Amino acid sequence: MLLRKVRMVLPEDLQQAIRQDVIEIGEVVGRLCPWSDTFDFKIEVIGENSCSRWHRDNYCARAIVTYNSVATVYTPDDNVNFWELENCGVNDHIIKDPTRVVSVPVGDVFFMKGNKFPCGPKGLVHKSPEIQRHYNGLVVNRLVLKVDVP
Repeated sequence: MLLRKVRMVLPEDLQQAIRQDVIEIGEVVGRLCPWSDTFDFKIEVIGENSCSRWHRDNYCARAIVTYNSVATVYTPDDNVNFWELENCGVNDHIIKDPTRVVSVPVGDVFFMKGNKFPCGPKGLVHKSPEIQRHYNGLVVNRLVLKVDVP
């Protein structure tokens, strides 16, 4: 059902790769989050509407894979000014040292906790990457698969 909506747009080999990722990532998320019987699968084309603000997501967990362009960026907790983060401060002041920001490689599956994860540290501080543009100024859209545990 998920791929039927985009079948006419995606090449067959990419459809097959995403279909296989849905199965494999779903199985892994099921093992990592055995308390949950609900997973939300989403395929998104992300352009200018990306989430450019540093944040923690309000769910239990997420697995995300970006198929092209650039992927999610994150930083360790000790590099975060939590007062700025939690009080809707200036986005540029949330990260203490920008050289410690890590970019997930394109094509890698990235698993992260959200604020509702039942144990351990709170969710990972992350954001969408900077918007990329083609030579003519148009936005490079990113194709992203997300598997959320609500």
